[in-house]
Parts: sequence; C-alpha cells; structure tokens
Amino acid sequence: MSLSRRRFLTLGAAGAATCALRPERLLWAAGRAGWEASVALPWATQEVYGTTWNGRIVVAGGLRSGADRDRRFTTLEETALFDPSTEAWTRGPALPSPRHHIVLAEANGTVYGFGGFVGETLRDGFQFRPDVYAFDGGQWARIGTMPTPLGETVALAVEERVHLVTGSLHPDDGASDGASRAHLVYDSGADAWSEARPVPTGRSSATGAVIDGRLYVVGGRRTDGGVTNLGAVERYEPTTDTWTKLRPLPQPSGGLAGAALDGTLYVFGGEYFSGDGGVYGRTWAYDPDVDAWTQHDPMPTPRHGLAGAALGGHIYAIGGNPAAGIGAATSSVVERLSPTTD
Repeated sequence: MSLSRRRFLTLGAAGAATCALRPERLLWAAGRAGWEASVALPWATQEVYGTTWNGRIVVAGGLRSGADRDRRFTTLEETALFDPSTEAWTRGPALPSPRHHIVLAEANGTVYGFGGFVGETLRDGFQFRPDVYAFDGGQWARIGTMPTPLGETVALAVEERVHLVTGSLHPDDGASDGASRAHLVYDSGADAWSEARPVPTGRSSATGAVIDGRLYVVGGRRTDGGVTNLGAVERYEPTTDTWTKLRPLPQPSGGLAGAALDGTLYVFGGEYFSGDGGVYGRTWAYDPDVDAWTQHDPMPTPRHGLAGAALGGHIYAIGGNPAAGIGAATSSVVERLSPTTD
C-alpha cells in the first residue's frame, strides 16, 4: 500500500467506495445469529489475522495506534493464543520481528505467517517484508521468503498447501497497485512455492475461508485512483485449478474478516471511505449449496482490521478498530457469534 493511499485511508478522504445498499438488488433472507462478548485480548491490536491450531485460536502481530491521530503507531511482535476450554488468552512466543498485516494459516500442525509490514508512521510504516515464519508450539522460526512481495493477501490452507490469493504488490519503491490477481501456493511438505490460476478479480484486504476443500475469497478493495470496495465472491477448485464467480456480497467491503462453520461462510466488519468514512457491523452468511447470502445480527462492536476464526461451534471476531483507517481507537474487543437455526 503506497504512502499516498495509506494517508488517504487514515484521513478518511472521500473515495469511490459506497456504504449504501440497493435493496432491489439484494437476494437474502433474514437470519438469526447471536453475538456475545468473549474474553478480550491481553492487548489492543488491528491489521491482524488469526487461525486455529491445536484446539486454540492464534493471532500474531498487528499494530496499535497512538493516543491521537498523529499517524504514529506501534507495530507488534506479540502472539496470543485463546483456549476455549479455559476461556483464557495466553501470551505465546514473540514473532522474530514485529509485523502488521502478517497473514496466518495452519497446515499439518504448523502455523505459518507470511509477509507483513514494518514501521511506526504512515511515512515509513508500510515497508513490506517477505519473510515466512513457522510456529509449531515452540518459538517462531524464519523458514524462508515469499517469491512475490504480496501484502494484505488472503491465506487459506487445503491439506499441506497454503494458498495466498489477491493482495497488494509492493515493489521496492513503495508503489502499489492495490489490486493483485496473484495466486501463490506454498507446499509446506515440500517447502516449495508454485503459482496457480490467478483469481478473476484483483483486490486487496479481502477475506475468505475453505469449505469442503474449496477456497472462497470475498470482498476486498481496489486503490487505483481512490478506494473502491468490492463485493466479488469467487470459488477456487484445487483439483481442476479453476475459479467460479458466485453471488456477490450484498454489502461491498474491504478490511473485513470471515470464517467458515458447519459448511457456511460468515463475513463481518470492514470499512468504507465515502463521506466521512466509517466501519461496518453487518454479519453475512453464505450458503454454498444455494449460492445465497443471509443477513444476520450485526456485531455489537463494528470494526475493521480484525481477525476472524471458527472454533468450538462459534465464530470469533478479534481486535480491530471501530473507526476507519488507523486512529486512536485500536481495540482489544473479542466477540463471539453463535449461529442458531429457526
């Protein structure tokens, strides 16, 4: 993400994103899903990602903004693990180096962390680092580098392979197209990289999940000449290396989170920059059997830059910021969604 784009996001300048729904185009039915407060993180963080490992939720890195909107923040190295059996967070080993926007995925009992940014101000705070880290219960270890500088990507694991889809390309000069169609595959068993068929819609700051061995990539945004939130939903079939376009997310959003539970994909949160900017609290559920979205109860604390994870029959929304961009409101809030059926 370039300096000009990040400054734009933080100041909340008007962009091309829209926060208005067009009811005549929405194909969803009212649903039920109850949110409740869960145990807060030990520290506030945003621009953070999560995954599950060994019956626990793992989040690592992120950033914490300062006491004012002076565009200064702290990039974090902390790791936190949540055990639902004890309803408690514990501190895990620190990352080898502080990172925000480091994406996490679990494969074969190991948590992998890909890329991320370093720095402490908007001027220097989005320097991409291509490191690949691994955690299997001991310390994090650096095991290699990404073949392409891809930030704000979506990391989804199918068996031994971790797919990195979409993102922002950040060459050494700091420029960014903010809408990559990249599809990298890391084979954790062979410790090798390859490329798969590019995603049809280039974007960054999307979310996704795996259902029945297929990848679903949802939402995101483009930053070419402004900020445009997208509702694109696309499914990847690894056995045939093919993508299929699906029914769009009713509310286009970037900086959102998601997770899959019992064959349903849940997405929530995100931000927009039209007008004065803001964050979304809506919760959407996608049923792949009928290619349809259902709107559920909103998050009690709307926010963006949050982590999502599914564990023990619940969806967790972790950290983030209840104000668009990077401001003083970085949160430690954790809320839990318990889907119900009529």
